[in-house]
This record gives sequence, structure tokens and C-alpha cells, in this order.
Amino acid sequence: MSFDQYFLGHAAELEALLAGWNAAPHALGRPQRYAYPQGSDPGGRPLLAQMVQQQLSSGGKRLRGLLPVALVSAAGGDVQAALALGAAVELVHNGTLAHDDVQDGDRLRRGVPTLWTSVGEAQAINAGDAMLTAPLGQLLSAQQIALELRAPLALLLADAIVETIRGQVADLGLRDLPAPTLDDLMAVHLAKTGPLFGTCLAGAALLLGQNPAAVEACHEAARHLGLAFQLRDDLLDVLGTKGRGAAGADLQEGKWTAPMLLAAPQDRLGAAEMAADLRRAADGQALDADRVAEWVLWAHRHGGVQATEALLDQELTAFARAAEQALPAACQPVLQALVDRLMRADG
Repeated sequence: MSFDQYFLGHAAELEALLAGWNAAPHALGRPQRYAYPQGSDPGGRPLLAQMVQQQLSSGGKRLRGLLPVALVSAAGGDVQAALALGAAVELVHNGTLAHDDVQDGDRLRRGVPTLWTSVGEAQAINAGDAMLTAPLGQLLSAQQIALELRAPLALLLADAIVETIRGQVADLGLRDLPAPTLDDLMAVHLAKTGPLFGTCLAGAALLLGQNPAAVEACHEAARHLGLAFQLRDDLLDVLGTKGRGAAGADLQEGKWTAPMLLAAPQDRLGAAEMAADLRRAADGQALDADRVAEWVLWAHRHGGVQATEALLDQELTAFARAAEQALPAACQPVLQALVDRLMRADG
């Protein structure tokens, strides 16, 4: 089956579970213990629920939410437990996106206005905070998950949240480096994207009763998957299929991407000129659309796009090899379908 077919069977259940995080009398899966006794609500529950739902409704494939479900289902495990895990990871992922959009100044995500553009930066940060923390309590109290697995799964997710934040810190710091390298960028990509995929894979392994060695092997597989996912994201940016407007949205923010860094050795003078443009963009001096289009063409002309495609293929191959050692044979068709999908840089 295709990637989409593996996921579609559980998509409606996941969406219902995500919507349930906002249902009264619970706010984001936990009770509101300090409600005003006369019944008014000065605590902001309706607005918080509305903001979280707005962020969740911005689209996306729900990859992190559905990946553990597809894996556990394929191996005959407890689908309801996997759905609880997937919903927690998906909510955290959207919390990181709400924060990233504020910090990067992105006005579009997946082709629709970002949360902060409608509710303001401060409230978008509040919504992101809730989405990062509420899932931990939900995992610890989820009746769908066996009692002995709740704390290990919550710990997996907590570790991933901190590591993802480290990645965002490094991402912002990367813009201050005078001459970042591909290794610098890959370290950022690894920290920002690998951890939540690690929770998906290792969490599925725990739910399937895999041994500690297999759970640890899932983290190795997730490192390659995280790098592949971000390399593909960099490709989507130069191809204009990222859902953030025209090609080169990352350049407009002053961000280095893999195609630019891989093209740089072929034209050192051009790379130095581009670095100066990126520094200006990072300082808030907008690059005009024609200038951005020139640099996108430059990356194509000097082999950066082709080299990124080759590196993506390398990481996907390494992911498939590592995942084969980490998860049961019944999971392998799902993982191969994911690899096949990520090889297509079409948004």
C-alpha cells in the first residue's frame, strides 16, 4: 500500500482524539482545577481551546500522530494505545510550530495564515506552551495505555521536547555564525526533527513489547529519518512546494539551507555574497523577490539541489536499514511506504 493508504484508516480517529483535548470540562486533557466558583471563566479556557484548535486546523499530514498508529496496527498491537501516543506527539509538534512561526516571523504555514498573525505573538506563545506541556499529563493518565508504559512513554516525549528546544536554540544561533558549514546545519536539523520521530518509533516499539536494544535502535533510525525529513524540507523550500509562498522563503528569513551550503564550494565568491544577503535578512532587512529568485537559481546552477537530493537518498537508505533492525518485520511495509513518500519532494 501507499504511504497515504496506511495512514487514512486511522486519520479520523486521530482527529477526534485531538479535538477531544479541548473538550469541557477538561482543558487540553487536564481538569481546570481553579475555575471561579460563581461560574464565570476569567482563566482563559475558551480562548486557549480556540487557539489550539486553530493551530491544529492549519493542516499537515499528521505524520507524527499517525506513524506510531500505523506501525502498531501493522504488527497487531494495541491501536488505541498507539492513538493516545500519536495524539500526544502531534500536539507537541504543533506547539513547536506555533513557537517557530513567532520566532521566524512566518506569516504562512501550509499556505494558511499562522496563529500569531491572528491572535498576536504573546497569545501564540501561550498556546504553544500549552501544547508542549499538556500531552505529558495526558500520557501519564491515559487509560488506553497500560499502566507500566505510561511513565516510560511520557519520559520519551519529555526528552524529545527538551531536545527539540535545543535544536531551535541552535537554529537561531546558526544565523549568527559568519560561515556555517553543512555539519552545523545537519546538527540543527538532527536536534529539531529527530527527537519527535524517535518518540514515534521508540514508543511504537515499547507498545509492541520490544526489548531495550530494539527501543534504542529506534533512536538511531529516527536520527536518519529526522535528517531526511529536514533535507526534504530544504528541497521543498527551493522548489516552492513548502506551503509558505514562493521558493526561497527560508532565504528571506536569513536561513542557510542544505542546497545553498552544498552549492557554495562551486562558487566561493557567490557564496560570500549570498552570506552577506542572509545576514541582512536575519537582521530584518528584507530581500526582494527577484534577489531571492536569483539565489534559488544559483543553487540549481551550482549543483546544490542535486547534491541535496543525493544526500536525502543516502539518509533514507540509512533510515530503512536501521529501522529494519529496530522494529518487527510486520512494520517494514509501513516504513518502506514512508521512505517512498519522502523521496518525492512535492510538498
